Amino acid sequence: MKRHIFYCMMALAAACSFTSCDWNDPEAVGNHFGGITEVNPPAYSEYLQNLRNYRNNGHKKVYVWFDNKESFSSQADHVATVPDSIDVLVLNHPEKMTQAVLDEIDTKRSNTGMQTAYAISYQEIRKAWELEKEQGATETWDNYRDAELSKQFEYFNGGGFDRIICVYDGRDVSTLTESQRQEYAADQAAFLSPFKSWASNHIDSGFDFQGIPANVSDKELLTAAGTIFLSETLSATNISEMKFILSRNDEDAALSEKFAVMTSLPVLDPTKSGLGYWGDEYSSWQTARWARTADISAIGLINLNDDYYNPDFIYPVSRGAIQILNPAAK
Repeated sequence: MKRHIFYCMMALAAACSFTSCDWNDPEAVGNHFGGITEVNPPAYSEYLQNLRNYRNNGHKKVYVWFDNKESFSSQADHVATVPDSIDVLVLNHPEKMTQAVLDEIDTKRSNTGMQTAYAISYQEIRKAWELEKEQGATETWDNYRDAELSKQFEYFNGGGFDRIICVYDGRDVSTLTESQRQEYAADQAAFLSPFKSWASNHIDSGFDFQGIPANVSDKELLTAAGTIFLSETLSATNISEMKFILSRNDEDAALSEKFAVMTSLPVLDPTKSGLGYWGDEYSSWQTARWARTADISAIGLINLNDDYYNPDFIYPVSRGAIQILNPAAK
């Protein structure tokens, strides 16, 4: 099937010392092979220098979402093993940054130039408040929202992060009454304004946005973002739908230059066997192939952890997507 044809290409790519190639060595799950750092230290040093140079060559970025753990039960839990050519590793649990994780992040950043980020999501904060409310909590939404925002911004300093991602979908206000619109606008501003302030106070750090730009009133927030991920693309089932979502949000040329799309990697859960596929091919590979020439700045891949498990070559799908999007120099 098409989903397997790149495995041999990926094995070759891992042995190269050019641009977007990775040198996280192929390994069968549960086994250990001598890494390139042990076999040929000078070549590995040259590879790392080429990789750091690649970071600055204007390529299309790859963000990957990673389910970090407080303790390591397998190699799939280690930041150290993720593909080197990932530009930004988005950690799903910024509250679980143990020293072991921080050490691996520091080494990865120092060696490869990879950045780390985490997301602060309006939807997730709202969902948590509604759950507590169902269980009898009496705290108002405004107080809960503001306290949670303050707490989550603090993760940036304690977790050694490089970037923060604001996640906000919002809604279409055309069917709301005037009073509902005013309430909605006030709530949106209360959530988004702290991000704009944070970005202006952290000019040496990265700030990105994930959501529906058309639903954001304050375009200055979007202007401050380095990358704008269109969250609706996660539910796309083909490239035509991706293109439609892009066109629907394309109101400002300056903002559309920052647009990025998202898709899923396959998962191990048998009840979600179709996730990460469009037909018989990986959605990430189809997205990367189209994105090479499309007017987008980056792609985002979720569910990285499950992609580790392969008896022949770890992270085969994510590596394939990176290689398709940014082919190694020949």
